[in-house]
Amino acid sequence: MHDEQKIIALKRRINNEDFRQQEKAIKEQNRQKRFEAPIKKRRRFNIINFLFSVFVIYFAYTAVNQYQMLNDLDNQIGEKLFEKAKVEKKVQELKSDVEKMNNEEELLELVEKIARNQYKMVKPNEIIYIDKNKNDNKLIQGIGFQGDLEN
Repeated sequence: MHDEQKIIALKRRINNEDFRQQEKAIKEQNRQKRFEAPIKKRRRFNIINFLFSVFVIYFAYTAVNQYQMLNDLDNQIGEKLFEKAKVEKKVQELKSDVEKMNNEEELLELVEKIARNQYKMVKPNEIIYIDKNKNDNKLIQGIGFQGDLEN
């Protein structure tokens, strides 16, 4: 029986060694699966982060462009309002000129004003003195305009 017991013990050892080898192989496969799974999750997580970053950058770029467009439009509105004020002032002047045309004395004053300013006309026997040095000095000093020389 002694030999039979030795045979049984050897069988158990062989079975234990096979079991241990199989157990090691299964553990190694589990370890490899553990390492592989997080890599896929990390890649997906990185792709999600990348897409989110692209979206945020696009949103910021669009917001900045719209802000610049709004500023440009505000500037244009300001310019148009300034032009509108000028035109309204000119309209008021023209309306007052139209009202003056109804009265003969005011009409004559208006005609005289236009003749003197636009056409440089003078009354008979009226002498006009033009100091050319005065206009030149204004231009030299930087406070005059080319229109001053023409007047």
